[in-house]
Amino acid sequence: MWLSLSITFLVMGSSVAESDHMEIRLEGGPNLCSGRVEVFISGEWTSVCDDSWGIEEAMVVCRQLGCGSAVSATHEAQFGNGNVSIGLDDVRCGGTESTLSECPASPWGEHDCSREETAGVVCSGQPWGSDPTHQTEIRLAGGLNNCYGRVELLHHGEWGTICGDGWGTEEATVVCQEMGCGTVSMDQSRTWNESGASPIWLDDVHCRGTESSLHQCSASPLGRHDCDSGETASVVCSELRLVNGSSNCSGRVEVFHNETWGTICDAGWDLQDAQVVCRELGCGEALSASGGAQFGRGAGPIWLEGMSCIGKEESLRQCPKGQWGEHSCDHSRDASVECTDPRKIRLVNGFSRCSGRIEVFQNQEWGTLCDFEWDLNDARVLCKELGCGDVISVPWGAHFERTRSPVLPLIFYCNGTEDALNDCENYPMLGGPYCHQGEGAGVVCSELRLVNGPNRCSGYLEVLYNQQWGTVCDIGWDTHDAQVVCRELNCGDNAKAFGGVCYGQGSGPIWLENVNCTGEEIALAECPKSPWGKHSCNHSQDVNVECSGQVRLANGSSLCSGRLEVFLEQQWKSICDDDWDLEGSEIVCRTLNCGHALSAPRGSHFGRKYNTIKIRLDFCNMTTDSLTNCDLRDWGPCDSGGSAGVICSEAHLVNGTNRCSGRVELFHNKQWGTVCDAGWDTYDAQVVCRELGCGNALKAFRGAHHGQGFGPIWLEGVNCTGKETSLRECPQNPWGEHHCNHSQDASVECTGWIRLINGSSHCSGTVEVLHNQHWKAICDKNWGLYEEHVVCREMGCKQIPWNPRSARLLSKYRVNRLSIPFCKWTANDLAECNLTDFKEESCSHGRTVAVTCSGTRLVNGSNRCSGRVETFLHREWRSWCLDEWDLRDAQVVCRELDCGEAESVPGRSFFGRGEGSITFDEPKCLGTEDAFHKYLRLMNGTSPCSGRVEVFHNDTWGTICDAGWDLQDAQVVCSQLGCGKASKALGGAHYGQGSGPIWLENINCTGEEASLKECQKGIWGEHSCSHSQDASVECSGTCLPQVLFPGT
Repeated sequence: MWLSLSITFLVMGSSVAESDHMEIRLEGGPNLCSGRVEVFISGEWTSVCDDSWGIEEAMVVCRQLGCGSAVSATHEAQFGNGNVSIGLDDVRCGGTESTLSECPASPWGEHDCSREETAGVVCSGQPWGSDPTHQTEIRLAGGLNNCYGRVELLHHGEWGTICGDGWGTEEATVVCQEMGCGTVSMDQSRTWNESGASPIWLDDVHCRGTESSLHQCSASPLGRHDCDSGETASVVCSELRLVNGSSNCSGRVEVFHNETWGTICDAGWDLQDAQVVCRELGCGEALSASGGAQFGRGAGPIWLEGMSCIGKEESLRQCPKGQWGEHSCDHSRDASVECTDPRKIRLVNGFSRCSGRIEVFQNQEWGTLCDFEWDLNDARVLCKELGCGDVISVPWGAHFERTRSPVLPLIFYCNGTEDALNDCENYPMLGGPYCHQGEGAGVVCSELRLVNGPNRCSGYLEVLYNQQWGTVCDIGWDTHDAQVVCRELNCGDNAKAFGGVCYGQGSGPIWLENVNCTGEEIALAECPKSPWGKHSCNHSQDVNVECSGQVRLANGSSLCSGRLEVFLEQQWKSICDDDWDLEGSEIVCRTLNCGHALSAPRGSHFGRKYNTIKIRLDFCNMTTDSLTNCDLRDWGPCDSGGSAGVICSEAHLVNGTNRCSGRVELFHNKQWGTVCDAGWDTYDAQVVCRELGCGNALKAFRGAHHGQGFGPIWLEGVNCTGKETSLRECPQNPWGEHHCNHSQDASVECTGWIRLINGSSHCSGTVEVLHNQHWKAICDKNWGLYEEHVVCREMGCKQIPWNPRSARLLSKYRVNRLSIPFCKWTANDLAECNLTDFKEESCSHGRTVAVTCSGTRLVNGSNRCSGRVETFLHREWRSWCLDEWDLRDAQVVCRELDCGEAESVPGRSFFGRGEGSITFDEPKCLGTEDAFHKYLRLMNGTSPCSGRVEVFHNDTWGTICDAGWDLQDAQVVCSQLGCGKASKALGGAHYGQGSGPIWLENINCTGEEASLKECQKGIWGEHSCSHSQDASVECSGTCLPQVLFPGT
């Protein structure tokens, strides 16, 4: 029984001296170190029965409260009963315990006492200020006035701070009262200058809220503390209040002066004056400024008249006004305001204004939001509401220290796009022990972001200031600065810093220059820098940052195998192997660009790390392209204690028609390189196909069949049997030793595990998947546009698919569990969809899936092979101008859509007018092409969205000269190919020289065109270049960062 009670204390309670234990206080006595013993459990204060109460129990209470030794243990309600219920009985301490929660007692709430049998103590200690040598001055520093800022004490001639441990509304109330600053403000989000190297004079300060001075509150001895300078107590007081309104943000305006509340005369009172009041109270914008005692007449002095604010002031005291107490009004002219009151929510105990435990103002008091069901989408909305950028993490429980405020059992269900929490569905929580007193939901938002990179941990840097995103100039920018950015964004602790426009450039203000971090700061805001908005740069000098990322594999044989670790709360933590499986490993491999998962070792296969935490992948969409998109947080201790491991493939195929064909490249020594074709055969190719999950080998190519690589040549003399699971297992020459050049790069073509058959081209036909070494068709139940889009991308057919749902009954088998919600538009491979369970059974209504991948469609016709021609360009379906349209163009459309021969080209909007834009480009087809808008491609790149730009003209592919080639031209190429934003516009045959004609020179796009053909340019075929000047592009997601590791 006793053990059970002690555990209850530890789980449900919080503490004055130690946050892990039950909170206690002394009431009804002459000071905080004498009185009736009360304990706080399950949201209420209760007394202790005096049965068995003696000096040993009193000694523990005095020790826990920091009140010295016990003088006496009192009985029979010597300090009154407090009109509270009895919560504990038969408490039995040995006298040496640190807290009362360590002592055995009867079960909570069970007793045989009356309220006149309550226990008390008298301790030898006194409040810290009762010693005459402790009578210190107090001030608020770092704010705009004397009524908000950092709390400081003058002791022995030196100003010092107070530790923020346990600092709350009660303590702030005492300070505001002592400073003559009115009441504690609703808005505790303001910031002030840091204290530097000031000493910390006080710790563990605890007030009731009724004291007239901080000296009457209990605290640790002066100078004794366990804090650092980042845990400073602060207060925002308000000399204003609104009385008799319908909310905290409306009512009669009263000001606190000469320790008395008084009103303001309405003479000259206007909306600018009201705006300052609303701002000072944290109540948003002013809705109205009224006079005539709209919210009733005041009863105290009339302090001010003739207010003349401009509306920008932080405090009413800063506005021009008459002399205090001089007026010609009576209370029938008391001034009032109504504010928007947009925010009854705040963050407390965080390391910045944009992090902390979430508190909501409800029923005239602040309460902590319950952390049950609190997730990333909810936090994302809150960050937006508070003007704090995007969410970084959602710590929970007591991460930001336990609280004595009530826990509000309110659950929000946001989708992440709302502007405020009140816009989300929310419900009171009914039943269940989900919210424990002292715990609550938390959030870490960031006023930083990295834009236009391949992931959230790379890109050009933007900071949020004055509610507007702006960039940072690269003058003085170095790796130390970048390290702080990466840590603040939970993106690892290694960084690469550079200027230039690899990820593009910003278009808003340039906020910062000459940032000078040491690399040890928690946030960029702590670093020295030039004043906000002052700079000598342009956007071509915007800072770019590449972080190592939030996920890494440690202690493995390569970057693609090892112990899984995530960067949380400024440090690397390993993941426990409870329920760890291949699905989780697949996401990790995808995150690290390491191919497919081969295995998910458990049992600390790659060694154990001391700080192992649990993450839950049931909060993660298994089709996500990155583990960082999951709700990563510490879900508590591991059941097994083992660390999860991941082994990914270290090969990928480049420059093929899909991910299962192309030049073989291997990841070694932090770099991708090729394989020499000496001895290369289908046995070697079979291992590559198996390693990549691409079915069986169709061909093993030599002679750089898929273009020449440009990195190192890693392997030569590979000699596989065909049974190996990885190319590393095969006999080969030592890594890096070869007698080849890139003209001998090896390539493969695999079957893939998906194919289209019986269509008119490679990009149309019935969909089949390879299952148990047999090809099986897919039943079209639950099949939709998302799945078709992924199939087209997997097959190297990038156009938007048309959905014919044709019914070619080539098989009566189907793959089960293909469902639209589990297949994302952004998936690169059907394997990323939810196809974990395969089941063979008869297709219920005899229809198998067929796909025609096309960026062209016919609309409003009598059947699928007639109608208005529309093409998907620039993220919309566009119709075509009739000018220059002829039967040859129509013939290509019919061929592409598997519709036979073209019969006619009706004009004059015969099939109705389109709703989107009109394309005025002239198609100029020969009639022999296999696709209508196939006139642009990227060659020899490292991904489908990078490479040498080639255009199709006069039935021939040719290149573009780099004369005049810039980022605006590249942007049109990237948009036209569906490859996002342009990262780089490259010249000098960066991705190798072409071999056909050079079709264009001096292209001059604005960046807004839907097609390269719409840009100004020279005459086709006329140029003054050679292929050494072929133009190239890299689109977003292809300006890939180097993967950085400790020591690089």
